[in-house]
Amino acid sequence: MEYLLEFCLGLQFLRGYLKLTTMPEAKEESAPAAPTESTPAENSTTEAPSETPATAAPAETNGTAASAEETTKTEEETKTEEKKEEETKPSEEEDAKSKMTGRVIMVTGASGGLGFAVANYLCEGGNDVILACRDETKANRAIDKIKAKNPNALATYMNLDLASMESVRKFVDDFHALEKPLHVLINNAGVAMSPKDPKRQYTADNFEMTMGTNHFGPFLLTNLLLEDLKKSSEGEDGDARVVFVTSSVHDPDSMKRKNKQFRDLQPLDLENILLFNEGTYGGLQAYKNSKAANIMTACELARKLEGTNVTVNAVCPGFVPSTDLMRNASGMQKFITRFIMHGVLRFAKITRTIAQGGQAIISLATDDKYKGVSGKYFKDGNETQSSEETRDEEKQKKLFEMSGGFVKLDGFEPIEIPEPPKEEEKKKEEEKKKEDAAEGDDATKKEEEEEKKDEEEKKDDEKTDDGEKKETEENKEEVKDEKKEDADSEKKETAAEEKKE
Repeated sequence: MEYLLEFCLGLQFLRGYLKLTTMPEAKEESAPAAPTESTPAENSTTEAPSETPATAAPAETNGTAASAEETTKTEEETKTEEKKEEETKPSEEEDAKSKMTGRVIMVTGASGGLGFAVANYLCEGGNDVILACRDETKANRAIDKIKAKNPNALATYMNLDLASMESVRKFVDDFHALEKPLHVLINNAGVAMSPKDPKRQYTADNFEMTMGTNHFGPFLLTNLLLEDLKKSSEGEDGDARVVFVTSSVHDPDSMKRKNKQFRDLQPLDLENILLFNEGTYGGLQAYKNSKAANIMTACELARKLEGTNVTVNAVCPGFVPSTDLMRNASGMQKFITRFIMHGVLRFAKITRTIAQGGQAIISLATDDKYKGVSGKYFKDGNETQSSEETRDEEKQKKLFEMSGGFVKLDGFEPIEIPEPPKEEEKKKEEEKKKEDAAEGDDATKKEEEEEKKDEEEKKDDEKTDDGEKKETEENKEEVKDEKKEDADSEKKETAAEEKKE
């Protein structure tokens, strides 16, 4: 019954998305592979100008007009030279990658999904890519895949668990020990809890899991690496970037028009940022809040970095069902999201492939046209307006100050993390009440059983007394009969003796 309900909810979600008509068609293409030096670019759109126009005067030899044969030969040689020039000229893709080469780029959550696609492409461009991941086994497997195609790829694994502030600080210390510069930080890693599960999960620091992993972890990481980014962007042509990967779910007003399950989403309440208040937690609400916080952080941090060459932006890669974001959902929800929704909605041009979503992130992190662009939100490859609450500057500043206090960042007034709701204690109290009630029932039952037993024993005693009384009377009768028999016997003997005499 539970699986049937989940399946119906998934179909309802699917129906809501199929009604969308405003989303532009996604260009179906995968992340391009890096061209080799020996292979000419196939899709180059740049043509070399012809040095010999078609209207040029015929070539002359020794002051006389060239023959038709010589003219034809000259034209063929010119075309051959032009063709060689076009083949040796780098494509736009090669040119873009050559500009990327040599930069140190950090990608969180790069062991799979969008993060892996981004890291793989950046390695193809010759960048020094750090895969900041929680799972060492998955990260090393991802690096093996990258190096299988590109043995010289500069891909390095470093352990990072964004759900632990201690892990974030250790990661930064380990990175500083490498003495490398840092040019780009891509905050990609994230989690989403099951929308149906009303039970909260917590980080090692007692943050609600979704907000702790998606917002507080990246917030601390970014701020601890700001000096590295500033240093690497020094100079007139300096360029360092921070990219927050977010989601359109942050905008409840627009999402409500698309599907029923978004209609209960509420604006981000900074006084209840961890959703500890009773009746306010929900997996989807927590995810929506964390993604709104990403955009607000990007905007406020961009203002604080004005005058430097460090830019900060947020990007929505589109709806990509085939990632591992829903790893905490139920089996049925995973099936609906990854297979049914991905397969059907892809034909409707609503979903994005991992390659398409990855390109949206890569472009913002490396493309020259975004140099100097900061404090913006991008969706479907275009700069657009985020939700009204995320554009509230006062709210952005307050969130930034609160976040700095919660993660105990230098320069901020420390804020103690509230105690999580006593859900376990409540549960224990309820269980104890049930046990007490059960014990009470058992005691009552025991008393009743004892009373019943006493009554049965009493009845048994009464039966015994009656039996004994009856037995006594019977014994008396027997004794009486015996005495009578004895008297009769004596009379007979006496009569016999008298007769004899």
